[in-house]
Amino acid sequence: NAIAWGCGGTGRHAWLRTKCRKAWGFDSLHPYQIKMKHLFLLILLSSFFLESDEGDIVETKIVNLQDFSIDKPSYCKERASEDSLIWSQDFNQNYLSPDFWNFATSNGFHNGISYISGWGNGELQYYTKPSRKEAESNTTKNLFIEGGYLKIQPIYKKNTSRIRDDESAYNFTSARIDTKNLKSFSYPAKISICFKVPKGIGFWPAFWLMPVEEIQWPNGGEIDIMENRGRISNIASSALHFGEKWNKKSTLVGEALIPREVRFQDKFHSISLIWRENSMEFYLDNAAKPYFKIDSNNKEFKKYKYPFNRDYYMILNVAVGGKYDDFWVDYDSFCIDEECSNKTIPDNHRFLIDWIEYESL
Repeated sequence: NAIAWGCGGTGRHAWLRTKCRKAWGFDSLHPYQIKMKHLFLLILLSSFFLESDEGDIVETKIVNLQDFSIDKPSYCKERASEDSLIWSQDFNQNYLSPDFWNFATSNGFHNGISYISGWGNGELQYYTKPSRKEAESNTTKNLFIEGGYLKIQPIYKKNTSRIRDDESAYNFTSARIDTKNLKSFSYPAKISICFKVPKGIGFWPAFWLMPVEEIQWPNGGEIDIMENRGRISNIASSALHFGEKWNKKSTLVGEALIPREVRFQDKFHSISLIWRENSMEFYLDNAAKPYFKIDSNNKEFKKYKYPFNRDYYMILNVAVGGKYDDFWVDYDSFCIDEECSNKTIPDNHRFLIDWIEYESL
């Protein structure tokens, strides 16, 4: 039964959840149903570990701050002082700066030998970029700025459409932006994001870092500051990927489990990475203690070298489906057009980013 303690999920490339959820009945979870006896077993523990068949190691900690006793729309941490800020994004203008942000396109990437569709994870979305008529705002139907928030919304079309004549047709479009070759990030520093994730099975929002160097994954390490499964309402994950190649690697995962009444899908929360040489700590909202802490003395770095003392660029995206949540997708959870006219509250089906901060330590 030890396998059950990892049911919250593992990292971006793990599949152990399937076995675990079936063992404990979690494979039947629906956003409107929760098997309370199973959740109760999780709440009994404040910290627990699991090593998966793929070598992924998961640590889940319950975070129950005093702040959560007050019902409010945002539990994000206090903003950094101007003196400590190196760079920030507040999204107060309806314009995405091309000085800092690139748009990724297509449904995959070239690994130097062949094209890898689905971004290597079986993802369903095609990432779009601004058209000529959208160039003035540098936004798209899938990514725009409104009311002081950056909003990323996947759109589902019942009939597949072809974005480019030389590519396949897709039902889903979404957006992925990054700061590659425009803005880099390194230690010692604190990186924070205030966000609200979309609600519904199949959403996979993420805020993460990849090496500036052109280096084969996962040699340079991948830092997932925040990712969330649309099917799970009160867990957000952070993960570190590293190793020698895709089938010879390790993944360390930290999960923040919070009370249902302040679930990630209903409120704004912040996650902060405190990044020092040879160590990383991840914090939820205004918590004084990290829910995930890793340093170069971890036994996994005896297998593979510690790669995180280098420069990285930043990525924001919303994927659809894929192996992160066992390929589950509820098509009715997604907007069907730019206005999200099929939803009473469109923002519940969008990844909302209030602000991002990069500050010195």
